[in-house]
Amino acid sequence: LKAETMTDPLTGLMNRRGLMSLHGERPFGPFMAVVMFDLDHFKRTNDVYGHPVGDQVLCRFAAVIRKYARTGVDAFRLGGEEFAIVMSRMTEERAYDLASKIGVAFGTEVVATPHGPLRSTVSGGIGFGGADGCSLDEVLAEADAALYAAKRAGRNCVISRKRMGKAEPIEPALRSA
Repeated sequence: LKAETMTDPLTGLMNRRGLMSLHGERPFGPFMAVVMFDLDHFKRTNDVYGHPVGDQVLCRFAAVIRKYARTGVDAFRLGGEEFAIVMSRMTEERAYDLASKIGVAFGTEVVATPHGPLRSTVSGGIGFGGADGCSLDEVLAEADAALYAAKRAGRNCVISRKRMGKAEPIEPALRSA
């Protein structure tokens, strides 16, 4: 029952309650990061293709995250089209590379619809812990600010604090997963 209350029924990922349970009291050191992902133009996907197709897109993104999950990487669906991963034992460069690979892989996913094939993109923002240990809320706030910077930069990119001014689009033709 406890596992059920911490699991998103659609995607099978842990939910916000699971995030708080696993990481809410934990200090985030310099080699810990949170990536917040938000599916680009998801409301339009639901409006044009319908909620069942939107659900398929959400499940596809969850499958992509699972593909890149490993020891020290926990995945969560925070709600709606918002997801997060918590990474341990990760440098800023490796965290950025992993988040970018997830974006590239998701960009290659195709969902069949009555209106033809649908490809979606995702934006990501990365927040990092600090030497003195940051709270989950602090790291989430940094990740959220970076996510909104990615949205302002045109979407389909990942931004971290080191790259706040340099958004690099996630283009499957130019970057390999």
